[in-house]
Amino acid sequence: MAGTIGAVGLVAVLSACGSIYPDLTPTNQPFGGVRSNVREVTIGFAQQQVQAPYFAAMKQLADEIARKKGFKLLFQSANKDPAIQLNQMQAMLAQGASVLIVNATSVKGQVWNMKQIGSQVPVIYVDTAVPGTGTTAVQSNSFAIGQGAGKLAAERFKAMGKSQISMVVITGSPTDEFVGPARRKGFLQGLTDGGVKYTIESEQDGLYQQDTGQVAAETMLAAHPNVDLVMGLNDAMVLGAYNVVSGNPKYRNVYVAAAADGQREALALIKRDGCRGRYLSTGLNSPNLATEQALTIAIDIALGHKKPSDYPPNSYTLAVGIGCNNVDKFYDPNSVF
Repeated sequence: MAGTIGAVGLVAVLSACGSIYPDLTPTNQPFGGVRSNVREVTIGFAQQQVQAPYFAAMKQLADEIARKKGFKLLFQSANKDPAIQLNQMQAMLAQGASVLIVNATSVKGQVWNMKQIGSQVPVIYVDTAVPGTGTTAVQSNSFAIGQGAGKLAAERFKAMGKSQISMVVITGSPTDEFVGPARRKGFLQGLTDGGVKYTIESEQDGLYQQDTGQVAAETMLAAHPNVDLVMGLNDAMVLGAYNVVSGNPKYRNVYVAAAADGQREALALIKRDGCRGRYLSTGLNSPNLATEQALTIAIDIALGHKKPSDYPPNSYTLAVGIGCNNVDKFYDPNSVF
């Protein structure tokens, strides 16, 4: 998949470091049913949703890696419903999955469920983890990514002579209890670190999707047309906001920025318009890096090359803000995401 990972994959840095999450202590995971050949391995991937491009990209890459390596992949999407996700995981176990990769739908609401699942099979979390359960969590450092994006946005505003801004915020979803709030907190800290004071006029859920993000932006800007910035917690929602501000002269002084993702379409806008553009910044949160790492861990456990206890609670991907001055390092027009 090197062709689709592009420059991002080449700069992958994965390390065990401190977490913005509560301690994710590895449990005594079962370690039976080790396979001798990767073609005998069945891995379950329980995704929280595929409506957002980030999560859809995970599925596309997982399917390609499974075809390339020859293991059986069972993939299900829960449409953000914890009950559906539990049923899907149980079905995967019944179909012979020896390891599960899980993007949890509810950090707080799935503790008991995930303890039960984790008592039967090793669980590798990707993106969103349930604290106190599982083998390890492969994820981005959401606070650090948001902070990097916020600093770059602050640089742009300072270059425009603005050290005080007003803004509206497009949040994720009501069940997003850790990742989104950490991105939000990081971005705001980045603005402060960059010497920009801010006031938040309104916040509204965008469900991490472009169409709902666009509706949220339209609603908030109608009530607050003179804000300086629309910030969203991912690029998909901010691309929706960009459609609103770029197509209406009423909002010609409104800029947009994302706390995370580094989606191809967002990077293309940043690259195209340079340091005079209205898409100020985003943060690297690669679904490719997270999916590759999670599947590597799952395969190593399934083949007996590693034990669940060999892994730290968290494995982080590279955290960096992306703006007009460094976008060329990360933009790949052929990227799947």
